[in-house]
Amino acid sequence: MRSALTSMQVGGSRERELDANVIRRVALAVRLPLGSGSGVHTLMGDFLRNCHAADDRYLDAIDAALYMARHADAERLAQILEDGGSVWTIRSDRKGLERRVDPAATQAFEQATNSDDLASVELSQAWSRAFGRDSDASDAWDHSIKAVEAILAPIVVPAQDKPQLGHVLGQLRNQGERWRLVVPGPEQDHSVGPLVTMLRTIWPNPDRHAAGDPRTPSLAEAQTVVHLAVTIVQWARSGAISLA
Repeated sequence: MRSALTSMQVGGSRERELDANVIRRVALAVRLPLGSGSGVHTLMGDFLRNCHAADDRYLDAIDAALYMARHADAERLAQILEDGGSVWTIRSDRKGLERRVDPAATQAFEQATNSDDLASVELSQAWSRAFGRDSDASDAWDHSIKAVEAILAPIVVPAQDKPQLGHVLGQLRNQGERWRLVVPGPEQDHSVGPLVTMLRTIWPNPDRHAAGDPRTPSLAEAQTVVHLAVTIVQWARSGAISLA
């Protein structure tokens, strides 16, 4: 982790001045005290000494520095983290850290969020809260639901005022014959039954009163829900869900 932080070095005097400012801002963000020195090497020395108590503090510092330092060499940092066997890697937008996820799952997420719309925004929030440093299982679950709502409501309940996933699920469950999946399924009838099952798995968030017996979901549960949401958004974008 120390080598990952110290890799964020640049050459010119103006860039070094910017480095000193970034070091101060990162230290403030992760609540690390710094000495009274002003030189970039002195500040970095103080910073690293105060980080040394725990690797988590290094990770928090890298996460903050990636967001603040435009000149950070993300590819080099990612390689250092991989070589060190870290479960963390650099986000695709290079603005922080996220848990290392199977490359195929990451590619699916990137494809599902390549459109400039509400579904992409919500799905990106869900991914960040499920796999980022600032994880929150319940929040990740909520944003997954909102992403699926945003992509399916215009297809399934276009006339619904303030549509929610419950409206979408109810319509597909009660009048499923009006829609079809591109995959024929075991009965060769293109039933939306598999989609209904996925939606029932996602909705509602167990942390909400609609669940009946509210509880905080685990991070593993929320991560699985995010992967389901990615699949559903991909299906909708590709036309795999359509009117019969």
